[in-house]
Amino acid sequence: MRIVRTRSGHPVEVRAAEPADAPALLAYFQRVGAESPHLTFGAEGVELTEAEEHAYIARTRNLENVLFLVAVMGGELVGSLTFTGGPRPRNRHTGEFGVSVAQPYWGEGVGRALVEEMLEWAVAGGIIRKIDLRVRTDNARAIALYERLGFTVEGRMTRTLLTDGRFHDSFLMGRQVDPVP
Repeated sequence: MRIVRTRSGHPVEVRAAEPADAPALLAYFQRVGAESPHLTFGAEGVELTEAEEHAYIARTRNLENVLFLVAVMGGELVGSLTFTGGPRPRNRHTGEFGVSVAQPYWGEGVGRALVEEMLEWAVAGGIIRKIDLRVRTDNARAIALYERLGFTVEGRMTRTLLTDGRFHDSFLMGRQVDPVP
């Protein structure tokens, strides 16, 4: 866990998700799904029951190549990040993450804080050696953030998202991670 300050000076707690966060997370996912066209879900959220979300969070806490983070400001959930590593010996060193931030906090550094926490976790753990992500090609703000954090575009995937009847392409971006010796 760490406390960071937003660009406007407000403290944000970045920490591992806890099973007790399940109800707040489900409401948060519905909120950000309605706010952003860039996510893989809309206002319906992630379509899990509270019990399913609770169980998922509990499972993530026991896996060494899976991470679920939340960002909390003044008791309100304002961001989340999930990283899932490969399930088999040959790919457990790599994985993909997704991050979201509530719209009022876009540009405040919440997404950056979540990604930086994930990168620190990956380096410290020594298991994750490659981190991937997918981002819509028209999400310039997110692409710029990922590039500042060392990610590079490795490919383009066509028609990956369908929003309001239109297909959108995504970039596959990646970054190598080397543990501290």
